[in-house]
Amino acid sequence: MGMRSILCVPANKQSMVEKSAQYQSDQVILDIEDAVVLSDKAAARALLLDFFSKNEVETKTSIRVNEIASPESTKDLDLLAKVDQRKLWSIVIPKVDSYECIAKWAALLPASIKIEAQIESAMGLISASEIASHPQVISLAFGPVDFMHSIAMPSSEPGIPQNNVAGALQWPLLQLVIAAHAYGKLAYDGPFTKFSDEAGFTKSAEISRALGADGKWLIHPNQIASCNEIFSPSEEEIENAKRLINAYNSSKGAASLDGLMIDEASRKLAEQILERAKQIRK
Repeated sequence: MGMRSILCVPANKQSMVEKSAQYQSDQVILDIEDAVVLSDKAAARALLLDFFSKNEVETKTSIRVNEIASPESTKDLDLLAKVDQRKLWSIVIPKVDSYECIAKWAALLPASIKIEAQIESAMGLISASEIASHPQVISLAFGPVDFMHSIAMPSSEPGIPQNNVAGALQWPLLQLVIAAHAYGKLAYDGPFTKFSDEAGFTKSAEISRALGADGKWLIHPNQIASCNEIFSPSEEEIENAKRLINAYNSSKGAASLDGLMIDEASRKLAEQILERAKQIRK
């Protein structure tokens, strides 16, 4: 099962890094890429090395490295070589434009390290299926802000299309979901950047789930509870799924329930809901 809530934490903020395990997000990403200015990256790596050496790290915790074209990526590799791999859930690779980009990283990493690829450009989206096919890749994540820049999409605010044009980012997210799921990988929506807008976040997360995303990246702890709820099957969904399965199993093929035709495909969808609920409640 995928992560419902993935909290991104700047790796140069000691108090935030230390508190990261206390939050109820399914996963934490400690970010040494865009969240950290160049002059702070060395200190951020030192902080992360200290954090991993002194803590058990029970929450699934990942490190977002710098893109491979950056000189900083070599220093990130040095850090990864020193971190206890048993404490690291994955590494997140930003600005992945091609299969070759992933292959270059994989050649420099132990085969056991899981890779999560961020799709943040037009070329990355076009190549999403190939990227998802790499055996070490476990997920694709949409990066809305850089993607908008890549295609020159006007923005009212970072990550928010001009005039909040309905559906402007839904098509690329759906393409990412399709590419990831076609290869049995997970698909995550990127963050909703206006963290003070609770209603806006809720709408964004609900759309993400409706499009098949497994979860969503977050930039503030106040988004965690809502995100976990939205990406968890509700009691009503669970009950309806059970009723549908019972109705189908009681028939000899296609049947009707509450005026709706149900068939084998309907049963599979219902079982998927119950399995997700089961995994969440473990």
